[in-house]
This record gives sequence, C-alpha cells and structure tokens, in this order.
Amino acid sequence: MKKFYILLILSMLFSLPLTAQIFPSSPVNPVVDGSFGTNEYPEVVQLKGMRLGYAQSRDSSNLYYVLEAPTRGWVAVGLGSNRMHGAHFIIGYDAISSQVISEETGLGRSHSQSSSKILVQSKIKETGGKTTLEFTVPASEFDSGRNLRLIIAYGNQDNLRSKHVSYDSHTIRFLE
Repeated sequence: MKKFYILLILSMLFSLPLTAQIFPSSPVNPVVDGSFGTNEYPEVVQLKGMRLGYAQSRDSSNLYYVLEAPTRGWVAVGLGSNRMHGAHFIIGYDAISSQVISEETGLGRSHSQSSSKILVQSKIKETGGKTTLEFTVPASEFDSGRNLRLIIAYGNQDNLRSKHVSYDSHTIRFLE
C-alpha cells in the first residue's frame, strides 16, 4: 500500500505543468536581427500560438529575448510582472514604411511610454504572416531575484494602442 501512495504522488508531480524555466546562458550570444534563428536560443517555449526564446549572454551581462507571433500587427514582451500593471514592455510592429519599437510601462490594464529606457539592442521584422520582436536588456535590471515574471501578447494592427488578440504569462528562474 505504501508503494501505491508513493507512485501516486510521483505520478501527480510529474503530470503537473512546468511553469518556470531556468534562464540559461548562451554558448554564443544571439544575433539581434528580428529573426528566430535555429538553435540561437537555448530555451524556447510555446505559449498560446506564440514562440518565446530567451538566453543570458556568455558573460551574464545581458538578457536576450525573441518573440514570434502569428500576426501582421504588434507584438510585446512585458518584463517584471505576469500582468500588465508594473511590467516594463517592449512593444513594436513592422509597417510597410517603418519599424516601431517602444518601451512602455504597464499601468492597470493600459500602458504608456516609459521614462526609463533600458534597451541595448532591438529589431522587429514581419514576414510570412508572422511578426518577430528581438531585443537585449541589461541583466542587472532583472536578475536580482530568483524569478523573472513575463507577459507576452500580440495584436492585429500596426499601432501601439489596439487591444491584444492573445496573451500569456511565463516565469523564468535564474540559475543560482
């Protein structure tokens, strides 16, 4: 009977979804070019039709992110919160004549231009019905804790204010 309970507990533990991934170091720093390169990011997760990749630079000074979404509109990654409120958003779109990337601060269920600018590099590209946002921020901005909470989203329009079509959240653990 004791073996049965142990097996039951173990099977329950292994069936739970993993909500946190470890923030891995990259053997080679990703190239911020607005595309999701093969094997470029050591950690890739699928979240509601979106693909999110992330890595820590070889020297641990920067954090790299890439988000690919099935849209011809805007895409966004919010750092520091699993909700809009309090997140530092990197949001952008690739229109025919221009590419726009903005840093925004989440306020309630909205956002406005952020007074703090932390982007080191950024690029956005739309191709084949998908929009890809890739960027780098200093690790010192977000590695003070054991977890980094994120929110990701996309919309169908080329602007920074239209409502999202889909969103999801994710938590990343830093290696200790």
